[in-house]
Amino acid sequence: MKRAVRALIRKTFGKNHSMRSQASVITLVCCLIFLCVVYFYFRSLFRYWYRWERGPKLARKVILVNTPDSFRDYMEEEDSKLEKIVIEKEWEAYFDLFTFDEWMDKENAFMVVVFPEDFDEKILLKTVEEKPEILTYCSSDYLNYTQMKEDFCEDHLNQGYFMYIQDQMGIPVTDLGMPDIWLSGDEYGDEENVAVGRFARMVMPLLFFIGIMYTCMLSGMNAIAGEKERGTFAALLMTPISRTAIVMGNYLGVVLHAAIPAVVLLIPILIFDFRLSVILVILLSLSLLLLMAAITILISCMSNSIVSAQTAFLPIFLIVLVACVTCMQQTTVNPVNYYIPIYGHFYGIGDGLMGTASIPGVLVCCLSSLALTAVCILVSRRLLMTEAFTVAVESKSDKEIRKAAERAKKEQNDYVSRARAQVFGYRPYMRKPLVRFLLGHAFLPLALLSVFQTMAMIPAIISYMKTSESIAFFRMFRELSNIDQIMDAVKASGELFSGFMRNHFFILFMGIGYWCIIGIYMLLVRFRDGQSLATMGFSSTEELKALPLSRTGKVRTPWKAYLRGLLTGFLLIFSVYVLLFLTGQITCRGWALEGKDVPLFLLYILMWVPQGATEEIMMRGYMMPRVASRFGIPFSVFFSSLCFSIMHAGNTGFSVLALINLMLIATLFACIALRCGHIWMVCAMHTMWNFCQGNVFGLEVSGNAQSASLISSGPTNKATALMSGGDFGPEGGLCVTIVIVIAFVVLAVTRKKKTSDQDIQK
Repeated sequence: MKRAVRALIRKTFGKNHSMRSQASVITLVCCLIFLCVVYFYFRSLFRYWYRWERGPKLARKVILVNTPDSFRDYMEEEDSKLEKIVIEKEWEAYFDLFTFDEWMDKENAFMVVVFPEDFDEKILLKTVEEKPEILTYCSSDYLNYTQMKEDFCEDHLNQGYFMYIQDQMGIPVTDLGMPDIWLSGDEYGDEENVAVGRFARMVMPLLFFIGIMYTCMLSGMNAIAGEKERGTFAALLMTPISRTAIVMGNYLGVVLHAAIPAVVLLIPILIFDFRLSVILVILLSLSLLLLMAAITILISCMSNSIVSAQTAFLPIFLIVLVACVTCMQQTTVNPVNYYIPIYGHFYGIGDGLMGTASIPGVLVCCLSSLALTAVCILVSRRLLMTEAFTVAVESKSDKEIRKAAERAKKEQNDYVSRARAQVFGYRPYMRKPLVRFLLGHAFLPLALLSVFQTMAMIPAIISYMKTSESIAFFRMFRELSNIDQIMDAVKASGELFSGFMRNHFFILFMGIGYWCIIGIYMLLVRFRDGQSLATMGFSSTEELKALPLSRTGKVRTPWKAYLRGLLTGFLLIFSVYVLLFLTGQITCRGWALEGKDVPLFLLYILMWVPQGATEEIMMRGYMMPRVASRFGIPFSVFFSSLCFSIMHAGNTGFSVLALINLMLIATLFACIALRCGHIWMVCAMHTMWNFCQGNVFGLEVSGNAQSASLISSGPTNKATALMSGGDFGPEGGLCVTIVIVIAFVVLAVTRKKKTSDQDIQK
């Protein structure tokens, strides 16, 4: 066994697998010399410009934003020296971190102090408990800034300015409050040089990872998968060599290959900058190359060709690189990360080069890496144990018959060549993996809505950040410590979003965003799928006339179908409102729309039109036909309805009954769309449902309170969440359940009647 392992090690290590030729010793020596020269050159530059004994140059300036007159008086009368380090600026947003960070870099300042607007007037008018807070933004480039910030606040605010206000102006000041916000930076100590520290903590670990992983990929993918591709692996398995010897021989050969870049990076450090912590770097690099070599051997055992093995390893390569990039961007490291492989390797190598590595963290990281390495090797051996070869003699006619049967079975199960169902005339154009197919359809609506709704909230958020209420809101999130506070924060976020529903710009940009989403879906259908818009339910007049009369009735044009949908949607939500009123769940308070709310009311109309169409295009127009082509109509209706319901799960007051009702509504819309052969009608129904619910009857729409409604409605004293839906709105109560069930009955009866009339005509 030992001879077999040594032979496999020589075979695996003795090849340059990317060029398929022997690597010369002269080439290796030249590469080592070149890397050493480059290392010494950059090291000399660092030492020249940033000498080790030279400490960092700390900023001394402080930026005051919206400086009140009382603070200027304090500087003139009590502390004139403060004027030399103070830079005054005016800005409306309290939490504009990007602007404040840019100011500190430009003005060489370490701290920004933000006073609320009209600070002096608010102090004079309000009690001590309600006094406005002063925000302090501190740079985290150096740890010294923390102490400098505390000294400034203590000397010039607590013991200086606050006492001046109390003594000179007669205002009782016990605690104005100074919430701290740290901006981005690198938390290095005074003894560390910034450039050298960043090079050691960011660049060097990344070089270790790239060099080791790339070498493992080049050699490991060719070790076993290459033998399979060349057809020589079967002969190797039929020899007396054990599976364990095959795995270990190829594995150790890959390890020797991966050790070359690690040794190249470690030699200059060992010779010219050796410290005890470098031993920890050696341990980490050794455990890293052992782990990566084991992963590549495992993937090589699972693959049948070099290309398939490299394709399987590429996501792992990218994931590890992404993890490295996240490590480079983090300024405050979670202590747990030092004990986790990959994260622990990256942080440990950087800290080891700077002499600050944690021995327990390095040891735990190495031991966990060795455990994972052992698991990969055992799994690889187990995979080779399943390799088997059979020899069969088969005639040419038998082969042709077998291949024809396999081809017929494949075509029968292939949803592209033979779709399970056709909805709106859609036919699939390409095959996709099952998981990718379902997740793609489920997450595409969420992704688009998240992007465009976030963009629409930007103007509203900017205007909100200029108010004093934003201070308490952001401070609440900073002080989260238990479940109750988290629930309060979630509730406050929902209330804030409901407040945005009264913002004209938010409603306007929401409408524009919905139109953009509709345009994206149309582009996907026309240019990616290469099909007409009719396949997403937007049938033209000619296409509607081509449909059976039993499905469309007298409605043969899109605009008539849309008007019919508006009427049907109004009847549905009106029935819900009447049922809520008759059961004593709500009371009508009369006319509510005022003259100042008319512009917002009109904006809501312009927003609800694309909003209803967008959700119908997502679920019934795009998702349902494509899922039906692969799994059939019943599953497509269920899947699209479930996605529609889950899409509202984050809204205020969402419950199990709300989930069921939303699925029932979505199923009703799907059945109507399937019966009509288009989505014109359900788009109008969706729009009218939301518009009347929020802006006609004044009810919550899926947990979002509306403004600018024609009628003011509110819950009665005997209202229950089970019937009315509570904070989520009518969709969370039994009244909607009753109306939708009745609508299903009407739909079934009318369908049966039309079918009977058609049979009589025949």
